[in-house]
Amino acid sequence: MKLLRFAVLVLALVVLGIAVSDAQQVLTQQPSSATSKEPFETTLSRTVVLITITIAGYPKPLEGTGFLVGMNDSRLPGDQSFTYLVTNRHVAQAIFKDQTGQCTPHRVITTDVTLNLKTTSSRNRATHVRLFGPEYGPMSWFFPEEAGADLAVLPVSFPPNLYDLASVSANSFMTSDRSQNLTISTGDKLLTVGFFRPYAGTHQFQPMVREGILALVPDDKMPSTVCGAPANVYLADVHVIPGNSGSPMFLGFRSFLGGLVGTSDGSIPYGLLGVVSGYMYEDSDLTLRVATDYEAVLHANSGIAVVVPAEQLKALLLSPPLQKLRDQAIAAMPPKPETPKP
Repeated sequence: MKLLRFAVLVLALVVLGIAVSDAQQVLTQQPSSATSKEPFETTLSRTVVLITITIAGYPKPLEGTGFLVGMNDSRLPGDQSFTYLVTNRHVAQAIFKDQTGQCTPHRVITTDVTLNLKTTSSRNRATHVRLFGPEYGPMSWFFPEEAGADLAVLPVSFPPNLYDLASVSANSFMTSDRSQNLTISTGDKLLTVGFFRPYAGTHQFQPMVREGILALVPDDKMPSTVCGAPANVYLADVHVIPGNSGSPMFLGFRSFLGGLVGTSDGSIPYGLLGVVSGYMYEDSDLTLRVATDYEAVLHANSGIAVVVPAEQLKALLLSPPLQKLRDQAIAAMPPKPETPKP
């Protein structure tokens, strides 16, 4: 699989570190005809990439999941949107316990993503794209101000004519501002898509799809996957495994008399609940503790996944630093041509 250099759309946006893409979005209020031609789970799989990180002093790379989110902006022409790669903070910064037992970020050398090409002359569709390395300068991930919020966001642009990708629309986030039209409660059906470490695919990148239910909506903060710092999270009855950190977690709308409660037209089966950040493991004394999938824990996986709410992802995407970059990108775009007067 060939290693390609990370590409952005136009020079002005390269300088600003922002990217604009017209890649297909899914989970919008009106799904496109392209999404209806394939199973919904297949379309969701196209939003996911494998993230591989090499760090100083460790012979083996670390692997996690990332997915693409598209933010519409009325100032952009046509169907273009601002596109972001989303994963966990502990993935982007390689946060895990070292040999002394200290939970700390590690020095990242390179960061690559694995994704699929649209067409290829050989049997292999999977390719590697380098996001960061010694030749590319410092990291430019964006993180929430809250230490326990296990999220990381990176502005990206992958040419839609080259890569077989889709992005999750930010309009699909299951956030409090949509509470008038839907409710989130325990027992709701969940679906997640993420990297399967034992088999990522031979000729193409193949993420794994798993189902479960929302197990608990804690009424206060609990220890997070960022060194135990407190954070608001969801708990899901979904068995996640190493490599699933950074996976999108989707929530299915309830069926009622043949329709889907919470959708405008009954055609959207899922919304983005949040981002998988780890799992609860069962200790030898039957105590449940939180862990990322980077930690080598010789204990039983309880089957309870930790999920960072989409509310926190939305807040990060709307934070002043990212909003400022979007404003700068819009200002750097060439003016629209004037319509000739009759």
